[in-house]
Amino acid sequence: MTTHLSNIFSSEELEYLTQSQTVMDAKSKLNNSNVVYFTIPVTETIRNSIFGQFGLDLSNVSEIPMRWIKGDTLPHIDVGTNKFENTYLAYLNDSNGEFIIDNASYPISANTGFVFNEGLRHMTQNTGSEPRLLLGPMNEFALQVGTYTPLLYYNNYNDAINQVNSIGSASGFTIGADIYYGNIGQIQNTLWRIASFHDNTGYSYVNNSSVPTGVYSNGTDLYPLVSNAYQFNLYPSAPCFLEGTKVLTLIYGKEEYVPIETLQKGDLVKTRRDGYKKVELIGKGDIQNPGNGKRIENRLYKCSPESYPDLTEDLYITGCHSILVGDITDKEREETMNHLGKIYITDNKYRLMACIDERAEPWNSEGLYNIWHIALENDDEKMNYGIYVNGGLLVETCSINILKNHSNLIIQ
Repeated sequence: MTTHLSNIFSSEELEYLTQSQTVMDAKSKLNNSNVVYFTIPVTETIRNSIFGQFGLDLSNVSEIPMRWIKGDTLPHIDVGTNKFENTYLAYLNDSNGEFIIDNASYPISANTGFVFNEGLRHMTQNTGSEPRLLLGPMNEFALQVGTYTPLLYYNNYNDAINQVNSIGSASGFTIGADIYYGNIGQIQNTLWRIASFHDNTGYSYVNNSSVPTGVYSNGTDLYPLVSNAYQFNLYPSAPCFLEGTKVLTLIYGKEEYVPIETLQKGDLVKTRRDGYKKVELIGKGDIQNPGNGKRIENRLYKCSPESYPDLTEDLYITGCHSILVGDITDKEREETMNHLGKIYITDNKYRLMACIDERAEPWNSEGLYNIWHIALENDDEKMNYGIYVNGGLLVETCSINILKNHSNLIIQ
């Protein structure tokens, strides 16, 4: 249900709400943002007008939330830090465009307001670039509500950490409800990782034990993960090799290890169980490696011949890249479940992620590095293989589906 109100405030009250120094200072900040949130002290006459029009008793409230905003707002459902019954808002200046809610469209006019139930999806359209001023949106306790864009999507980890170049956002906590990444026909297979999140105090959690690990598919509700989180920054991820990694191939009838970056589509790569398979896809990207020893997924790990006898030289892989092993310990099984949500098998071998395998050491050479991965021919695009690198260590390839649709790597 939606209630449309008019002539909410007197001319003196409108002058205070639109021309006070606090309001003007907030408007000046729109140069660097499309929305500015602020509060203003509530006067006794404004308190009485709100009670008379909205039916809200704000006798114990000293400040009310306001905002400047420019541009259209996408369809969304208001959320807040606590449960609430209704959203209350008032437009304080005239604007182009329409406010749309509950299949009805209203002009955006000064001194008009709306009351509507929590859970109603609403939006604005055709508003142009002129700023509009709102009292609220707030709940019955005069606490700010609105779209907090709980999920922000990025092409890669670095963008997600720095919150730049977002490829989309969501108005709820369910992954994939508002955006699809990659091939729409494969959306159910999209996997996302959490780079960081923010809580309701405004604190940002980045690369520490509080950040939930693992991969999350479309349809997953992230709200239960952290009770007070209001925004998750998500990115797609795929395991990769550092440039220079040597892959066992068949060239003119002879087995030979060649640098992964020199492979081309159609080259034959030796697999553990299926002989030689043609390269179908080759992906290239980069990774910003930290200069510390944290065991996180999004960094490079060093695998040395001393710890892996099958190697003849050092191997560098990302933390989410798996070595294929015959067995895993209870601890490794538990950590794999925490990271991936299940235990995966490739070519009858367990996938053991480098960030979990204690034999792999975090490589603390800070910098931006090129990384590569390959997918081999397979009738089932979701399947991968075990291959040999740097002298004979058995590791996983990428599947065609992941590399093509969900890896954020550039296909060569």
